[in-house]
Amino acid sequence: MADRRRSRTLLAVFTLVALVLITIDYRLGDDGFTAAVRRGAVVAFSPVQEGFAAVVRPVGSFVATIGELGSLREQNAALEAELNELTEQLPSVANLERENAELRELLEMRERLELTTSAARVIGQPPGEQGSTVLIDTGADQGVDVGMAVLSARGLVGKVTEVTASHARVELLTSPSARYAVRVAENAETGLLRGQGADPFQLELLDPEADAEPGDEVVTRTFQASTIPDGLPIGEIIEEQSAGAGERFLLVRPYVDFRRLSFVQVVLDAPEAPADLDPDDVIEPEEGERPDPPSDPDDGDAEDEAGDDGAEEE
Repeated sequence: MADRRRSRTLLAVFTLVALVLITIDYRLGDDGFTAAVRRGAVVAFSPVQEGFAAVVRPVGSFVATIGELGSLREQNAALEAELNELTEQLPSVANLERENAELRELLEMRERLELTTSAARVIGQPPGEQGSTVLIDTGADQGVDVGMAVLSARGLVGKVTEVTASHARVELLTSPSARYAVRVAENAETGLLRGQGADPFQLELLDPEADAEPGDEVVTRTFQASTIPDGLPIGEIIEEQSAGAGERFLLVRPYVDFRRLSFVQVVLDAPEAPADLDPDDVIEPEEGERPDPPSDPDDGDAEDEAGDDGAEEE
């Protein structure tokens, strides 16, 4: 009991002393002795306080980090999902860029040749006809008809052989049954081009003595009843083939990569050369304007001889 009273008495005394000191410090402000004591205590105990903080701070950071682990895991999972999505999108972006570039090249080809065309996507090769034909997703509804030329951004691909309302079959230049009238761009020497599947084209020159050599460009040549425009690029001569007497064959490397056809364009307005003149379209000269027929050189010689004979008789 005595110890309890002594404790209460000391508590009361300390409380009273604290109140007295607080009152004096408040009244004296920063100029009193209590302020000086307070500043001294701060100076004396600040190193101890900093040391204690240095010891406790890592513990507090560790505890805070443990609390944040759950949130960090969620953020990491979200970032991984976003990265995977972006990675999956990369091939599609690259494919779109490639298709965009190919379509721009098709447009440039059309503008350069000044042709009206219908763009189409190559949708596949019929089974069993690899290297001979392809199907495209444009047809009669877009104005496509049999015989029309089909181009890629590099040059001639082939011609339309069958048409439905929305699709068409294209016989490729590589088809062994493909035959095209062509000419050498550098000198207009003419010939016949044949497809040979995966091998280079075979060019037969109509004139075996024609001037043609590796590096020369080969283009299409229009002829009677042809629906293929003149001057479409095909490829370049790479070498000569052995041939018999009176023949000359050359190999032609195509400009078009037939293994990677994605987009093509069908020529809709190629001028068709007539097979013959329509009698109804022939324009007769007006009366009195018909030119005199050319004189026969033999008749002129006969008249000269007759004149000479008359002169001798005189």
